[in-house]
Amino acid sequence: MSTALTSRPIAALRRSDIAWVLLLILIAAARLFPTYTTLTATFDEPLHIADGMEWLDTGTYTRERQHPPLARIALALGPYLSGIRSQSLKDTAEEGNAILFSNGQYFQNLRLARLGNLPFLILGCVVVFLWASRWFGRETAFFATLLFSSSPPILGHAGLATLDMAATATVMLALYQFLRWIEQPSWTQAGLLGFALGLAFLSKFSSFFFLPVCFAAVVLATLVRERRDLFSIWKTRTAHVGVAVIVAFVLVWGGYRFSRETIVITRDGKPLTSAQIENPLFRAAFSVAEAPLPLVDLASGLQTVYKHNEYGHASYLLGQYSMKGWWYFFPVVFAVKTPLGFLALAVGGLCILFFKPKSFSWQQKATAIFPVLILLVCMSSRINLGVRHMLVVYPLLSIISGHVLTACLKNCRPAITAVAIGLAVWSVVDSVVVHPDYLAYFNQIASRHPERVLAESDLDWGQDLHRLAARLKSLGVQEVAIRYFGTTPLDRVGLPSYRALSPTDPTSGYIAISLHELVMSNAENGSFEWLKGYKPVEKIGHSIYLYHLP
Repeated sequence: MSTALTSRPIAALRRSDIAWVLLLILIAAARLFPTYTTLTATFDEPLHIADGMEWLDTGTYTRERQHPPLARIALALGPYLSGIRSQSLKDTAEEGNAILFSNGQYFQNLRLARLGNLPFLILGCVVVFLWASRWFGRETAFFATLLFSSSPPILGHAGLATLDMAATATVMLALYQFLRWIEQPSWTQAGLLGFALGLAFLSKFSSFFFLPVCFAAVVLATLVRERRDLFSIWKTRTAHVGVAVIVAFVLVWGGYRFSRETIVITRDGKPLTSAQIENPLFRAAFSVAEAPLPLVDLASGLQTVYKHNEYGHASYLLGQYSMKGWWYFFPVVFAVKTPLGFLALAVGGLCILFFKPKSFSWQQKATAIFPVLILLVCMSSRINLGVRHMLVVYPLLSIISGHVLTACLKNCRPAITAVAIGLAVWSVVDSVVVHPDYLAYFNQIASRHPERVLAESDLDWGQDLHRLAARLKSLGVQEVAIRYFGTTPLDRVGLPSYRALSPTDPTSGYIAISLHELVMSNAENGSFEWLKGYKPVEKIGHSIYLYHLP
């Protein structure tokens, strides 16, 4: 494999390099457009759109604080610019759906919202290209961008009005800029690092967990590598850190509209005031908390995430139901949601980098270490909801995979080179075959019965409701019993007369049930056990079973 590489100036990029990456971005974008008007809004999309519209239209951000506002603003911007405004409904799902169904243009409004994620896909492609070009070479940059932009998990979430693509792109940008600052410390690089951090922190709170772990690993390695002159190295960099923190703080606070709030502390369920505190020291500290402070809403959001993680979330894995999750959930998700060709290249590259570390630069080693650290962070979480929570490993592993492919083309025997090319082609073909259902993609390990492995957003996120309505219309169905997992109103999508499907009482006629409800509810409490003995007449999309029982 290649020896340690020095950085390549961005100015050294050829025009052909830029042309190739632009072509790959255009192809990825073109592949997404059909999904905008094929898939019904998933469970979370109306919620995010409603929150973003609140920020844009009313200047407040109060509906739900478990996520920061940047990506939500981007998602609501298209509908907002088209003239749609807040509908002033208390329930967030109802508010989001009212926005989507405005003017009777559901899919037009949904397309505008989903287009808000396209800039983050573009940003992700650009960062992958720059990262690979700078530290691995031109050829690797092309292959890495190709694998990243054709990865089903990436395309699946880039085509939705959700937050995970934004988190992936901005966390990658922050990691890239951090390595640039470590490599060539300057005030400019420190300021750019602060800007990248601000974007990541404003996109999703998972960045508060991913980035510090990755940064700490690089700083520790740098201290060990430069141990002879630690003081002179970090004296200036400490000031740089201060600049980065200030820039990030101002940007994040601006994302929350420079809001200031008081911290409410309660005792026995009642608000506590400083006048009730006897100790003078505590009273003085408490009086500070009573004053309006910046980013209280951000702190409140982080506290909500912490409580959510402590409580856990309903999840399903390999036929089992749990509120606390499993330590091996994310490794299993990665094993079944990643194209096998991509998986083989990535794992092979990681093994080479870890077992022959002296052959690689520290930047290349960091590229391999980051996805492992992020996976470990995810494995410690009790919120086990799918590949979207670990999506940021894909750009990093795309770079590793691209490096393996490049090295094989340059240095390996023809047979090994043919295998590497075959794996890359397999990965790309997998994503073409599954079009437009990137969201529900499973590789050959689980593709025949994915519901036996996963049942939440990796398979069924409510995306096939309009497909169901169209199919029932084509069959001439007059009535259907239905159990749907999603937030889209059933009475707005053109279904025939419908009734709720009982989880315990058998019924006859046409029956439609989301796989999430069929397998997850059954694993939780035995619901729909009576239905498991029947074979569906067909699967609608990838997430709804349709039965016709006598």
